[in-house]
Amino acid sequence: MEIFYYMVFGGLAAVVAALELSKSNKDRVNRSSAFNSFKNNYLLVYSLMMAGDWLQGPYIYYLYSTYGFGKGEIGQLFIAGFGSSMLFGTIVGSLADKQGRKRACVTYCITYILSCITKHSPQYKILMVGRILGGIATSLLFSAFESWLVEEHFKRGFEQLWLSVTFSKAIFLGNGLVAIVAGLFGNFLVDSMNLGPVSPFDAAAIFLAIGMAEILSS
Repeated sequence: MEIFYYMVFGGLAAVVAALELSKSNKDRVNRSSAFNSFKNNYLLVYSLMMAGDWLQGPYIYYLYSTYGFGKGEIGQLFIAGFGSSMLFGTIVGSLADKQGRKRACVTYCITYILSCITKHSPQYKILMVGRILGGIATSLLFSAFESWLVEEHFKRGFEQLWLSVTFSKAIFLGNGLVAIVAGLFGNFLVDSMNLGPVSPFDAAAIFLAIGMAEILSS
């Protein structure tokens, strides 16, 4: 069964990559080297951020169940995370505008890393704090990075048409290839390496830390 699992998702990753690489020359326009460098830098950071997010999803429920929580308590933890994202999602945009989008992206990394650390505790209150932090981080993930990209894109004088190229690549990587690979990697850590259900969260924290270092240094 495990071999079949890797074959299916490995095949999906190959199909997604093939579709992206098979784009016709008509879809490829001449772009400056400065833009390509800027685009690749953003794609690297965005992929690391999405890897940190995708690694956690499949094992949250399983982790809570191994700590002995029932469906009701696990449901409350999930509701807290979604509620936190809903509430903070209404204000993170304006806060990013006032405090700076780079600072908002760094805040995302720190908040999500702290959320990952709380997964090591079987204490309900600490896990609840982690879910709230995770909700805040999710709101930042789907607002701060894209708005920062748009701002920097036009500040550097790049053509408006080129912006769609970056977004297209980001969707392909962050919500396609990275999502599939993160699922395989998380399964490898838990089942093949027997590192336990908290290992994907540790891996996510590492990816987030690397991404934060890239944000601060570039």
